[in-house]
Amino acid sequence: MFGLQFFTVLAGMFVDIKMSVAAIGGMILATVLLLILSTVENMDWSQSKNPMLWLYSIWAGYCILEIANPNAVFEAWGIANINYFIYPLVCAILAPIALKDIKSIQWLLLIWSVFILIAAFKGYWQKSHGFNSRELEFLYIYGGAKTHLIWSGIRFFSCFTDAANFGVHMALAMTTFGISIFYVKRFWMKAYFAVVVMAATYGMFISGTRAAIAIPVVGIFVFSILSGSKKGWALGLTSFIGILLFFNVTTIGDSNQYIRKMRSAFRPTTDASYQVRMTNREHIRELMASKPFGYGIGLSKGERFHPKERMPYPPDSWLVAIWVETGIIGLVIYLLIHGALLVWCSWTLMFKVKNKQLRGLLAAWLCACVGFFVAAYANDVMQYPTAIIIYTSFILCLTGPYIDKAESTNVQNTKAL
Repeated sequence: MFGLQFFTVLAGMFVDIKMSVAAIGGMILATVLLLILSTVENMDWSQSKNPMLWLYSIWAGYCILEIANPNAVFEAWGIANINYFIYPLVCAILAPIALKDIKSIQWLLLIWSVFILIAAFKGYWQKSHGFNSRELEFLYIYGGAKTHLIWSGIRFFSCFTDAANFGVHMALAMTTFGISIFYVKRFWMKAYFAVVVMAATYGMFISGTRAAIAIPVVGIFVFSILSGSKKGWALGLTSFIGILLFFNVTTIGDSNQYIRKMRSAFRPTTDASYQVRMTNREHIRELMASKPFGYGIGLSKGERFHPKERMPYPPDSWLVAIWVETGIIGLVIYLLIHGALLVWCSWTLMFKVKNKQLRGLLAAWLCACVGFFVAAYANDVMQYPTAIIIYTSFILCLTGPYIDKAESTNVQNTKAL
């Protein structure tokens, strides 16, 4: 299921694919294969009863009730709920069964790395050789040029839906692989991950997505807390301070348009785009005062579904989109659930996972995940295939103690032999 998300996005460069249908198909296929395997092997499904399952079940209940929203459109509701609660529930059930050891986590990274390299190369190709007919159609017929051909230059989007999705996804990879380098043992893997980090960094910069820089900055800071060692704390804090000083104090690299634009993210009050977003959010706040349950799931940008009422201002943010679609009640529930998950995952890594390599690899996923939710305040980026990374991050951390126990048992068995 993890691999199919990336394959589907890559295939979308050549043919029209309905991502929601492909996602459901991938989940059904993964579930059927695991059920078949469970008839052959004696699988322990008890790990699927975990905090992520219970918390997202609460969120799923609220989302299901949203179908009663007078403004709801069933088609929009069904499509949006794949990312809202179907993905996380499926991940919560299947991942603890499918991921049993450190090697499993490394396989996830290797699968993801192939996609990152292809996506970064596609971004390079757009920059060096221009856009193909499908991409030109997106820019000039569907209006993508308004946000991708701007004053600061061209924002490249590779095989993604838009540059924001591309940049944030590359930043997730940059952070996850960057931290993982220190926790994989084989030299070839360290070298390969370093190449992936460079490719992801390149992709992040050419996307022109300023919010993406929040992911490595926040991720490194969180890593310094979760590392559990003086060396990790010192390395994380030094890197965090170094990045802040580079972008916020110096003018190094201002001759490069991508560095110059990324630096503007650290001075938002002087940015015209930021001012427009803040003005729009003030207008949204006024309209949302009379809609505690929102406009309906999937309708923050749902003009094509022709709802009775629609929000006239673009949300320009995943968290603002949650607010518009589910109301202040839905936003509070969403933030409480994800806040609880982040705290639970952090506590699990710090106090329940003893294996240092395992803790470091899991921390890499969680640190990127925390950074993502900071970036999600500025951009609407919970899209394909980024969602699978975020939900995998949560469940990996919660499954950590079981993997830790299995790894410890394997070591003891090896010594006994």
